[in-house]
Formats: sequence, C-alpha cells, structure tokens
Amino acid sequence: MSPLLKHMMNLQVALRIAVLAAIAGTSSAAIAQQQDYFQPLNEKMAPGFVADTLARVRQYDPSWLQPVRIELPTAGTVSVYSATPEPNATLATPAQFSVNAGHIYRLRLADMPEFPNVEVYPSIEILDRMHPPEGRSSDYPIPIVLTEADIREAIDGRMVTRVVYLEQPQLAAMLDPLRREIPQSVNPVDNALQEADRLGRPMIIVRIGGRTPSGDYMPYMYYGSGGGFDLGSSVPIHTGVVKLSDKRGPKSSLASR
Repeated sequence: MSPLLKHMMNLQVALRIAVLAAIAGTSSAAIAQQQDYFQPLNEKMAPGFVADTLARVRQYDPSWLQPVRIELPTAGTVSVYSATPEPNATLATPAQFSVNAGHIYRLRLADMPEFPNVEVYPSIEILDRMHPPEGRSSDYPIPIVLTEADIREAIDGRMVTRVVYLEQPQLAAMLDPLRREIPQSVNPVDNALQEADRLGRPMIIVRIGGRTPSGDYMPYMYYGSGGGFDLGSSVPIHTGVVKLSDKRGPKSSLASR
C-alpha cells in the first residue's frame, strides 16, 4: 500500500480506544465464532516477540517515533523505561511521549488517588505506527486508557492484556454507528491479536500485572528492549518548566504544580 493511500485512510478514520481485554474469567462466544483465518502471532508470546517479528517484516524507519498517550482513571504519574532501571521521564497524566515501533517499554503508574501508595508496572509493546500528515504526528497519538478495573485486577494478582487497534472504517460503521468507545472481551484461551487484526490494525499490546521490580538484577527485557524515546512537547513533572503554550496562562499552569 502506498504512503499516500495509508495517509488517506488515516484521515478517514478517527483513532479511538478500541481494545480487547483478555481478563481471567471473561468470555465471548460470538467473537470466537468470527475467527475465520489463522494468525500465527498472539499476545501470549514472550513480551517483545510480536513487535520484533513485525519490525523485521515491515522494516520500520528507526528514526520515526510514534506518539503514545497514557490516561489513568483520574490523576497520577507515568514513568517510562527503555532498557534501564532509571526512567527516561516521569510525566503527569494524561502523559504523551514518542517511542519506536518494534520495541517494548516498561511503565510505572503511581500517585493515583484511587490507589494510595500503590505502584503498577505495565508494559507496552509497539506493533505499528500511524501515518499522519506531515508535521502533525503529535496530533495522532495512539491512546492507551487504563481503567480503575484494570489496575485493581493487577493489584489482585491477575493479568490484563489489551490490544489497541486502529479500526477499519467499514467495520466501525457497522459495529459502532454512533462512534462510541466499546471495549470488547475475548476468552483468555483465544487469540486477541487475531481478533484485533480482523477488526482493524493492531497497534499496541498492553500487559498489566502485579509484578514489581525486586532489585537491580531483573530479567532481561523487563525494562524494555532499548527503543528510542522522546518527550516531544511534554514536560516532566517537578521540573519547574513551563510549556511554551502555557506562558500566557495563569501561574497555576506551571508544570511543577
């Protein structure tokens, strides 16, 4: 598919949260019956394997960094790790930053009013990238919305896996004529990546579990695969830095507050 056609398709589709949650105990017979083709990859493979496989096939431009936006139930902070135990940045939510397709990153979620003194360490596996208009990549982040239920499942020791995908316009019109955000669930034994592929273009695998770092000698890849990272126009918290767009605003717009 030519870059121009990809660009036109992306302009025709509003990127929304379209996720498949694989939570222990959930099922959907209707979705299982629609799986009519074989997808050799799935979300249960070792973290990073799917992204690395797709990157080898698609030969992504390593200089391209895809914006990602993390949203929590209300407030909190998001720290982003890429292959080191020290975070690249810590951002107040909603947090937006840019990363490489074909890589996996570790996040730390903290300072959440609903979960005082709790830290959760999900991973995000970047499968694909958007093709936005020239110079407007920051206007097309891939959204990752983590709900209170997701975080509670992780705290209780269960694993939640989400596949965020860019929907097909034809299926979006048929399944969701009002353009509402409708999370869908699949049976944990089924292939959520395959179902996301049927409905659109899988972009990110999000894995939310209860595991936290236990020391300096964590397993290989726990902190990510070493992909690129850029803050873009985002500002880390507790720095006293003011965004250029905020300079004309009131003093309460300081990033450190």
